[in-house]
Amino acid sequence: MRKAAYNATNYSKKRVKKKVKFIHIISIAFVVYFVYTLYDQQIQINKYNSQIDMYMADIEDKNKLVEYYSNQKDNIQTDEYIESVARETLGYVKPYEKVFIDTNK
Repeated sequence: MRKAAYNATNYSKKRVKKKVKFIHIISIAFVVYFVYTLYDQQIQINKYNSQIDMYMADIEDKNKLVEYYSNQKDNIQTDEYIESVARETLGYVKPYEKVFIDTNK
């Protein structure tokens, strides 16, 4: 009878050791998965932050362009702008001005 009790105790100890090993393996696998997930998420966060920086720079450029065009819109209505366009692009001169042409060009 003692031998049967000894075998049952020995069997239960082996079974407990197998459970402990299985729990350790499961917990190690969970930790590895958790670390991998954190690493992957950090990579994605860095990628999204760089995209945000790129879009913010693009927005800043577009705002500067909007400001430039709004200033241009205000300047188009002035007499100075109209005169400068007539002189530079159309070659107009005022009636009392003398025009000198550079023959070296």
